[in-house]
Amino acid sequence: MDGSVANQRRIELQEYGPPKIYAAVDLDLNALAEANKRWARALGLSDDPIRIQDLGDGSVRLRAEAVTGVIRVGSTDIEIAPKFLSATDGNWQTVLWRILTVVEGGYVDDKLTSADQLETLSMPDLLAEMFLASYSKGAARGLPRGYLAEADRGPVLRGRFDTSRVGHWIARPWNIPYVADHLTDDTPLARMLRWTAECLAATVKSAGRARAIREIASGLAHVGRQPPHLMDAQAINLGIQHRALEPARLVGLLLLEGAGVHHTQGEHALSGFLWNSDLIYENYVYWLCQRAASKRQERVGKSEVKFGEVVSGTGPRLATTPDVVFRDTSGVVVGVTDSKYKKLGTRPKASDTYQVLTAGHVLGCSRVSLTYPVATEREATVWRVASGLGGANIELTALPLNLMSLTRPTGSSLLIDTICAWLDGASASEEAQAAVHSARSSAERR
Repeated sequence: MDGSVANQRRIELQEYGPPKIYAAVDLDLNALAEANKRWARALGLSDDPIRIQDLGDGSVRLRAEAVTGVIRVGSTDIEIAPKFLSATDGNWQTVLWRILTVVEGGYVDDKLTSADQLETLSMPDLLAEMFLASYSKGAARGLPRGYLAEADRGPVLRGRFDTSRVGHWIARPWNIPYVADHLTDDTPLARMLRWTAECLAATVKSAGRARAIREIASGLAHVGRQPPHLMDAQAINLGIQHRALEPARLVGLLLLEGAGVHHTQGEHALSGFLWNSDLIYENYVYWLCQRAASKRQERVGKSEVKFGEVVSGTGPRLATTPDVVFRDTSGVVVGVTDSKYKKLGTRPKASDTYQVLTAGHVLGCSRVSLTYPVATEREATVWRVASGLGGANIELTALPLNLMSLTRPTGSSLLIDTICAWLDGASASEEAQAAVHSARSSAERR
């Protein structure tokens, strides 16, 4: 069967959107149920990412929750748009693509993914195009090789003596046990590239692209099919002569870190690209904040903050972990923000405001914010929260980030500027409060 999907059906769902009804005969429900189990386990979800409800009249109701991306079940592609973007607008894939390439690996090359490609290619084809361009260039000199330790024995000592098999040596002294290193092509990088190629070949829409990727997989048939563990894959370091393989390595990491493409050879073809939407958004906001802080010669961090002293009874100190804490060159906290992967209404939820207000109070920061993803331009809303105990006011901002701006080449810069503008306002607010406090102190002295 050809790896292309010219006759592929497509189902478009919106994350947390209204359910859609489809004929049961048009779906491989067994394969979908199996895929649900795999993705839920891989992404650490408490429920199935695609909810299935049998209506009893030959039709089923489908609804997607907590994930975004593309999954293939049999001859059907299920595309899940993030909840803050429209599933009917093809630009959601462009936005997700730009976020993933930044968050997961920090590698964006316009030569590999032009604006035209971003608008016309599906998510699997975008990843495949990036993989093909990188592999064809980086593998021209061959893939990196590595040494593998292997236990053996013989009349001549090779490598180092294997003390764990001294008993065998005493029984047969003419056979010396040893452990020797030998050069091999079966490296973690090669295994990840083969696994990535096989997954992409089963998912891309273009027949020509699928054939090209299958050729790469065939060329790597001599290495293991099992990809390396995620931690081992993240530790892969390419030398200068193989630096062109970095985009291909990134594609593999995108799949592994996003719970990967689970491709199986068998009755049901299970493959796709699904990511935990909440985690992706949180990581992207952190990346934007890093750039904003660097632009202002500041730094960001995320760590647990313990507060409160136990004055009665037993128990540990209280703790909170804000998503991003901005500090100036002196280490003074100048801003605190929490990313909220939720729809922004007229005001934030109480639990969200309590969390970030607590962080601001404990860290001594008068400006805090909650960042929300939106699909249109929207003005930030600011509340001044007064202290009933005579403390300084805290300024809470509901900061909308229009992720649809990522469809433009300067989209990331616009979002970074939005955060910088909020931080600039924080500095101005702090100076104003300091001036008011100074004026009050002077008046009291007089």
